[in-house]
Amino acid sequence: MIDPVSTGSVSDRIWDQVPIGIVVLDAECRVQHWNGWLAQKTAIGEKDAQGKTLSELFPNFRSPRLQWAVEQAITHLSPQVLSQALNQFVIPIHTRFSGRHGTSMMQQHVHVAPLTGRDGRIQAVVSIMDVTESITRSSALIEVAQKLQHDSNRDALTGLYNRRFMWEWLVQQLKLCNRHAHPLGCLLLDIDHFKMINDTYGHDEGDQVLRSFAQVAQDRLRDSDILVRYGGEEFAALLPHCSPQDAIDAAQAILQTVRKAAFGALPAGKVTCSIGVSWWTVGHPVTGEELLKCADKRLYEAKQGGRDRVVPGALSTV
Repeated sequence: MIDPVSTGSVSDRIWDQVPIGIVVLDAECRVQHWNGWLAQKTAIGEKDAQGKTLSELFPNFRSPRLQWAVEQAITHLSPQVLSQALNQFVIPIHTRFSGRHGTSMMQQHVHVAPLTGRDGRIQAVVSIMDVTESITRSSALIEVAQKLQHDSNRDALTGLYNRRFMWEWLVQQLKLCNRHAHPLGCLLLDIDHFKMINDTYGHDEGDQVLRSFAQVAQDRLRDSDILVRYGGEEFAALLPHCSPQDAIDAAQAILQTVRKAAFGALPAGKVTCSIGVSWWTVGHPVTGEELLKCADKRLYEAKQGGRDRVVPGALSTV
């Protein structure tokens, strides 16, 4: 192979034109060649880099993986690849990318290979490819995909989960209930006289009531519970690992908190809710549809009974 260290050689001129970084290191990791791309990106000229270690050129440089790769290339003639995913960057080079998706350091894909000079010495040629732009673009695309996934599972007004997500979640959760015999509580909540609120205060205020109600209910639930905008002014809460009595207690806590809360322009006491409670237990194993049907039946009874109340019941009493 041609020795790239020879000043003014054809390989020097060629390597100075390629759009990647090329640095040749000896067994002590001292620079034997530093191409034009690296000189431009680092603002360190080849004469300044010659004979220096990377630690001397970059005081904060620490890359045991690169040092190991150089050793493998020189001692065992074994090429090595240092991917961006594991190493991010080998040589600290600042980039123009920054901000939300960017990074202040160039992301690099690095290849280390043995190189035999004219004197027969084995050195390591390190090729550095700048992959910052592709990584930045990938990060942006991942974020867009995650946002689309998030939006497809969320209600736009309240930010709660929607029915589509609820049914997907419930199918999997009931499998766990059957497998591990742990209970699952279900609450169906409805804001009382919501049409009258809309007609009296306007739809903007009605929307604020919905958002505030969602927050109040969410605050009374556990992190492991999920709260869903079931439709209109109706909400569903699913409570895994929750006994029937605990589900009833959670419903009562929400009911009492709603009674005392102010919702937008409406003072405390103007907004109430009715709640139906059902559950899955080993003694009452039900399908997802039956679970919601039972809670809906109890919610109807709560409204027929005067509203602003909790009515619990198992499937067997439907």
